[in-house]
Amino acid sequence: MDNPATPRDSAGATHRSRPHGPARPLTATVAATALLLGLHTAVAGAADAAPCSGQVRYAASTNTLYLTSGTADPAGILALCPSAPLTEMDDGVWQLNANLVIQNGATLELHGSAAGGSVDTLRLRSLATSAAADVVSITAQYGTIDIDSTVITSWDDAAGGPDTDPSVPTGAPAGSKGRAFIRALSYLDAGVPRESRMDIVDSDLGYLGYYAAESYGVSYKGRGCDATHLDVCAALNVYGSQINSRFHHNYMGTYTFNAEGMVFDGNEYDNNKSYGLDPHDDSDNLVITDNHAHHNGNHGIICSQRCNNLLIARNESDHNGIPPYLPPGDPDASDNQVHGIMIHRGVTDSVIEDNYVHDQPNGAGIAVFDSSDDIIRNNIVDGAEYGLRYSVGSTGITTTGNTVTDSVQYAVFTYQGSDLPAYTNTTGRPTNLVFIQNTFAGSGSNAVKLNQSDGTVFTGNSLTGTFGSGVLTQYTTGTVFDGNTVPTSLNHSVKGDTTTPGSMVFKDITQGTKVQVDSVSSASFTSGAGTVYLVSGVPAATTALTANGGTTTLTTQAVGTSTRTVTPLPLAVRPDSGTATARVPAGSAPYEAAVAAGAAGTQLAFTGSGLTPGTTYRLTAAGVTVATGTATAQGTVTLNAVATTTAEVTYRISAAS
Repeated sequence: MDNPATPRDSAGATHRSRPHGPARPLTATVAATALLLGLHTAVAGAADAAPCSGQVRYAASTNTLYLTSGTADPAGILALCPSAPLTEMDDGVWQLNANLVIQNGATLELHGSAAGGSVDTLRLRSLATSAAADVVSITAQYGTIDIDSTVITSWDDAAGGPDTDPSVPTGAPAGSKGRAFIRALSYLDAGVPRESRMDIVDSDLGYLGYYAAESYGVSYKGRGCDATHLDVCAALNVYGSQINSRFHHNYMGTYTFNAEGMVFDGNEYDNNKSYGLDPHDDSDNLVITDNHAHHNGNHGIICSQRCNNLLIARNESDHNGIPPYLPPGDPDASDNQVHGIMIHRGVTDSVIEDNYVHDQPNGAGIAVFDSSDDIIRNNIVDGAEYGLRYSVGSTGITTTGNTVTDSVQYAVFTYQGSDLPAYTNTTGRPTNLVFIQNTFAGSGSNAVKLNQSDGTVFTGNSLTGTFGSGVLTQYTTGTVFDGNTVPTSLNHSVKGDTTTPGSMVFKDITQGTKVQVDSVSSASFTSGAGTVYLVSGVPAATTALTANGGTTTLTTQAVGTSTRTVTPLPLAVRPDSGTATARVPAGSAPYEAAVAAGAAGTQLAFTGSGLTPGTTYRLTAAGVTVATGTATAQGTVTLNAVATTTAEVTYRISAAS
């Protein structure tokens, strides 16, 4: 399943050590989570009406507290509203039994003792009944939530612990809520942006949220922003940061929508039912660094729908989707792919670098979907089903300096997909993907599999280790392999049909390369120097030559459908103008080729390489010496001859006697 299962608002293995340095420790307050969550005292029901004063009011009809101005912590709220459904259960342990809304630019301060505050733990009432009055939330609605060195969790009084069930019971009445949650909401008020933020530092937020819009656990949302109201997206944002904190056992670790300039640094997102970290629509200019996302049901880190200018760097993502998340209405997880890091639909101008993604056996290490003009560099991807995956029209992606090892299926996988692109093209065919100086080491099936893709370029990459099979392109055009290092045993298969014949180009190969083409496809070997290529078993195969170089093209008509090994000779031929052809006769010497000039009088330059420096060599035409010269210190010599006929003549470079 390619599409993230997030509902539209308008629409246990041990992980490996992190190679980027030690993780940042949480505060002593957060480390004491288990002890604090074990404290439990019964909470009296809220009074029908709680007399409040100053910046706090309480609506008993909806069981909602409002902080309407200034800055207050729970103790301050209780001082202004003594009968509020808010209780300090023990020293530093508070329980909120009402919804709390922060309005009019007010700030809710939730600081633990390590940050100079009095809220080491905040429990949010979340009873198994799921009744609206029994499950509470905290909402900044044109306000700020400031969390530092605090544990925040749902709390089920009957169980004496967190609410571990995020579901709404079947048949529950309208308005029921699956589990307590916390969120920051921005909105337009008669065209005026009323913006919120939530900052979380050195804290622990767990067992929050359920499957409903804005209720995923820890959420940030710009209301009214969506694909049909981009003017709203441009007019307001939601803000905040998450630093050195843990988000766990939530429905989603963290969810954003229309966020701007947020920093996510040094956090842990783990054991969440769905995504670990999920920046969604129009979340731009985000910095996502040094986080660890693991053992989540869905993607570890995903950015989806028009998210631009992202930096996703030095994160670790692993063991997500084991087993894959099953969204409501999906009874079968067999086709659900879960990725370590994913950018999805309209993500542009972003950088994914220096991340460590491992143990993702049900999806890709890094996946790109309907996105463009992004850079993926210097990542380590190990043990994913697909090391790197590109689909649904993804275009202009530069992938460089990555190391992809032990992929279950393919190290690189591209395909069209059945979803329609919304931001890249109309066909869904990935285009103009560039791979530079990556290392692909081992895979259970194809080293590289390209389906329905165009203009993919591999330059200076290394394919090493054991692969279940070689490079396969299907219905794919314009694939270029240039200066890559591959095992001589690796086969390159080019397949297509009459509608989309496959094509592949090899530039300047330096060793024998195995290729197989089907009845409608082709593979070409080119060299700017005019290298002559030997095609195994096909002495009639010719290299077409011009002043700009040479090309040998393999088609079924020329070489059949068997696998052929194409080997570059240490001999290059270039006409000074016009054309010529060269072939390698059966049983010939390494510096010998049969050449036919396109016109009599054509000057031909023959260059031999790998020769003995300082040695004199001669060029013969049909056994007659036509030129001599001395090999350079680099072991090359160039000798010239003038074609006297358009008929094929055998030329040979050999040591002068």
